[in-house]
Amino acid sequence: MTEAFDGTAPNLVHSRDLAVLVGILAELEGELMASEVPRHLADRLRERFVRLGLLGPEASERDLRQAVNDLNHRLRYGLGEYPELPPQLPVPD
Repeated sequence: MTEAFDGTAPNLVHSRDLAVLVGILAELEGELMASEVPRHLADRLRERFVRLGLLGPEASERDLRQAVNDLNHRLRYGLGEYPELPPQLPVPD
């Protein structure tokens, strides 16, 4: 797998797969907000977002929650829930 992505994916994805990921991301965001995600897992998730250019190397816990929220809304756009990419909706501190 390449680590440099831009543009859209070359292959279609089933709607049910996107719907499952939207639900997983919503649960993950809630657990991150409640500080219920183990530190090692949160760090690995943050590292993945950094590696793929969705977060800066000095990203905070709130930044990770924001990145998860943003990804969730982009997937919801892919499902057709929005007519265009939604603007960033800030997560609480």
